[in-house]
Amino acid sequence: MGGGPEKLVTLEEAARLLKVPADDVEQMIREGRVPSFRLGGNLLRLRLRDVEALVPVRAGRGKPARRPEAGSGLLDRVRDFFYFNDFYLIAFLLLLTLLAVIFSL
Repeated sequence: MGGGPEKLVTLEEAARLLKVPADDVEQMIREGRVPSFRLGGNLLRLRLRDVEALVPVRAGRGKPARRPEAGSGLLDRVRDFFYFNDFYLIAFLLLLTLLAVIFSL
């Protein structure tokens, strides 16, 4: 994997990159053609590399090109879970530690 954090884009940014309405991007998400993530329950984000994989080929027939990529395996899903939920996991562990210290006194 790369050294830096992955670039995430909003629904509107993805629509602009794909040159389609945001409703079309939402439809692609519902169909499972592009994975998305909810941050904090409300903010919808997509990986830039997943969106770029759907950008139409310039010399082609206008159909989106889908690059086969590893991203749906169990290891990738676990990695994504920790990447997007690390704040909540750390907060939970700190809370458990604090409770252990309080009740051990």
